[in-house]
Amino acid sequence: MRRLLPALPLALLLAVTACAGGEEREEAAGQTEETGAGTGGGAAPDAGAEAEALRAAGGFVASLQAVDGEAGCALIDPAARNVLVEEHGGADCAEAFPAYAESLPDAEGAEVGDAVMGTDLDGDTPIATVTLVFPGEDDPGVLEMRQDSDDQWLATRLPGTTPGGA
Repeated sequence: MRRLLPALPLALLLAVTACAGGEEREEAAGQTEETGAGTGGGAAPDAGAEAEALRAAGGFVASLQAVDGEAGCALIDPAARNVLVEEHGGADCAEAFPAYAESLPDAEGAEVGDAVMGTDLDGDTPIATVTLVFPGEDDPGVLEMRQDSDDQWLATRLPGTTPGGA
């Protein structure tokens, strides 16, 4: 018994150290999952990117409210424009845009909600998933915005349409 007493503090110290290290590793792993969720493991975009994405989403919502196809289509990437034309007819996106706006529940009252930031699977392209709020209606979907090579934010997935785009 006397031999165990001097070894007891050392064993206790090792046990406490091992437990604390495990908690730090778990906490660090949790932080990585939070910041890297849906980002392909790349660095999360900064707050400036989120503000720019929200500003572009606001421009898209303003074009919905005004039923302005030229302005709206300028904020949509080519693949998503094609989806819009396929689903709502017309010779081009600007011509299909009014029918798209009318297909949404109360597009005139739409507002930009929260954004969740991430990146593509390679971690190279910032992506913002923006919730659009339609008064008195269920959310028909989200607006996915991606930053292109010119640092312009474009809608790649539109609420109320089938998935398309990038």
